[in-house]
Amino acid sequence: MTNRATYINKTLQFLSRVKWKSLFLGFALILGILVFVALATNLRFWYIYQTSIHSDQPMEIPEAEVAIVPGAAVYGKTPSPILMDRLACGLNLYNSGRVKKILLSGDNGKSDYNELRPMLEYMLNHKVKPDDIFVDHAGFRTLDTLIRAKEVFLVKNAIFVSQSFFLPRAIYLGKELELELYGYECNLRTYKKETYYSFREFSARILAWWDIQWDTPPKYLGKPYPIDGSGVSTWKGSIPISSPK
Repeated sequence: MTNRATYINKTLQFLSRVKWKSLFLGFALILGILVFVALATNLRFWYIYQTSIHSDQPMEIPEAEVAIVPGAAVYGKTPSPILMDRLACGLNLYNSGRVKKILLSGDNGKSDYNELRPMLEYMLNHKVKPDDIFVDHAGFRTLDTLIRAKEVFLVKNAIFVSQSFFLPRAIYLGKELELELYGYECNLRTYKKETYYSFREFSARILAWWDIQWDTPPKYLGKPYPIDGSGVSTWKGSIPISSPK
């Protein structure tokens, strides 16, 4: 009887080890698949970007309807270095004749945070014609910005102005949304969190891929404001500027 109990006990211990080993191998397999998908997705983004038209020189980029300048952090009314460089590059495209319009797209979803007012003021202070400036108050994400550019502002082709570590995601989304998009790399300095942003983009690209697979809609759409018209009417609401300069 003792030998039988010992045998059963050893058998149960063996089965227990097999069970945990199987679970471990299962988790390892799932993790391996996820890592492979993540790497493959990021490689696809880089391939699409490398075969796209992009440059840090305005004259190497084809002319387009509009420069899309996405928002970034502001400190009170002061643009962050990343945003300031995007604005400077967007203005450069406009002044060099590569685009006829500028679309400012950023986060104005809270009463105490407004990326767009300093962006608009920057363009007005640098003598951009008021009719040529469009403001998108609901550019909460790059996906929202590009869908709204196509569906609200009726953009067909554009130059997306951003730092090089953000551009592959934007170019990928533009391709998937059938929006002709060129990239203007506006790395005008070394940024404090550049390494962090590069790592964050790894997961952001996976999310962008997921959004495309599931046709994730933007948070808001709205009535159209054709980019070939005047953009002044898009300033109202969350942009408390009384009149254009």
